[in-house]
Amino acid sequence: MTPNAQQANPDSAAPSRTWPWQRLSVSIIAAMLLMMAIMALSLVAVSNYSVQRQFDNMPAEFRAQFDSGEQSGPNNQTNPIQNRPTNTGDVGRKLAQGVTKSYFMLVPSVAAGPASALGSVSPRLSRSERIRRELLNNLIWAVAISGVVAVLIGALLARLIARPVAEVSGAAQLVASGDLSARARQWPGNAELIHLTRNFNQMASGLELLERERREMIADIAHELRTPLAVVQARLDAFEDGVLEPTTQELALMSTQIGLLTRLVSDLRTLSLAEAGRLPLQLAPLDLSALTSRIGQSFVSKAQAAGIALHLTTSAGELPIQADRDRLGQVLVNLLENALRYTPSGGQVCVSVRATSSGTDAAQAVLSVRDSGPGFPAGSERQVFTRFFRADESRTRDSGGSGLGLAIVAAIIGAHGGAVTARNALSGGAEVEVRLPLHEEAPSEWSEALASSGAGSTL
Repeated sequence: MTPNAQQANPDSAAPSRTWPWQRLSVSIIAAMLLMMAIMALSLVAVSNYSVQRQFDNMPAEFRAQFDSGEQSGPNNQTNPIQNRPTNTGDVGRKLAQGVTKSYFMLVPSVAAGPASALGSVSPRLSRSERIRRELLNNLIWAVAISGVVAVLIGALLARLIARPVAEVSGAAQLVASGDLSARARQWPGNAELIHLTRNFNQMASGLELLERERREMIADIAHELRTPLAVVQARLDAFEDGVLEPTTQELALMSTQIGLLTRLVSDLRTLSLAEAGRLPLQLAPLDLSALTSRIGQSFVSKAQAAGIALHLTTSAGELPIQADRDRLGQVLVNLLENALRYTPSGGQVCVSVRATSSGTDAAQAVLSVRDSGPGFPAGSERQVFTRFFRADESRTRDSGGSGLGLAIVAAIIGAHGGAVTARNALSGGAEVEVRLPLHEEAPSEWSEALASSGAGSTL
């Protein structure tokens, strides 16, 4: 990528700085702590409300007992003031006896006199307040322990979740930088993360395959263009130097090479439009049997010149389909040329057209072209419809093939909503089968075309 392109595309710049709190692991731990804090506060509020409600529902004498902090029951009417010590001697005796209650008492004060109120020995709390404080202390410990557990669980979850995501992110950065062979390691975890990693690796594999096909296509196009251009350039140089005379034969040779260039460019344009879904189609009702007979008859002389027997068997009735006549004719021409190219002298090419219907499936028109050549290489039945595929590269180039014929067939048939398959015939040779949906009603004018095309004949 050029520097200008890098400046124009801000997405290709270096990634911005990531702060610690923006990391997934930190976010998960913070979410766990926030959840525990909300739960703890809710528990404290609910507990205090519950305790206060129970306290308010108690009888008045019990509430007074709790508020006074005394141990006596509600029937004990003893004046609590009588039980309190009145001098320091009483306090000493009470402490010696192990009494731990807190009392307000009057003690001598040097500054204020013998009977000044100095204060309490220990502030006295009501029983309800002590219960609340004990509950609060317990809740504080519970929150602290829960917070530690939340951090540990959050760290574990963050590791399980963030590690696969970080792995995919790192691999994505490598792919974005041009390393299409980068793959993300698949870590054990939940199904979503496993699917994420698997889908990313599949995407990276697809991009790598597309890039490899692009490079191969460029190399193949350069090779196909170089041969005819070299022939034309050599002839022109020879004419200019006076080595050759521009005879009719030499001009015809140059015209042939230019025709190959024109066809190659046209085929590439057809493929590009079909793959982009922009191939123009002039759909109209037509009879596949009549079209196959007409195009098959045009190849009879070429097959006889090569010593090949061409057998054409069409349906006895009409096979109405909705298709572009010119594009479908191009399909038939490519299939017949490909079959004749790979069939040796003394062999045969069989073309058949029929209608088929199975169960609930819609009726289809089936076109089959079978030759007696060497057949497709083992395991290449799917690859024959890719660009520039050649079963025999040397012979294909010598005979003028570009390796685009079957690719164009697949593109045109796909644009018509049909399907095309390739396989090796049981009797030997290769067989290509095209399936197109049949039209429900055949127009009346097809009868004349069917009669003039010689349907049902064998060449």
